[in-house]
Amino acid sequence: MAKVKVKLFGVFRIDSKIAETQVEAEKLRDVFTALNEQTGGAKMDSGLEFKDALVYVNGEPCAKKSKKLSDGDELWLLSPASGG
Repeated sequence: MAKVKVKLFGVFRIDSKIAETQVEAEKLRDVFTALNEQTGGAKMDSGLEFKDALVYVNGEPCAKKSKKLSDGDELWLLSPASGG
């Protein structure tokens, strides 16, 4: 398991009340499981899911939830912009 830093932005930060945390995860999808366990899933309507986020790993966009993570990786989870 890799120790990774996770930063949340936008609605994710507001709903979870987490700006930054550290989790242990082997793959990107495991980060979402760990975050939902930290928040109990209750602070965000149905929990945070990969499909709901814009994900960056070490500053690069990432669209594969199966991406293997390494110690020290930094993830940014952004809520997509909406509105008019």
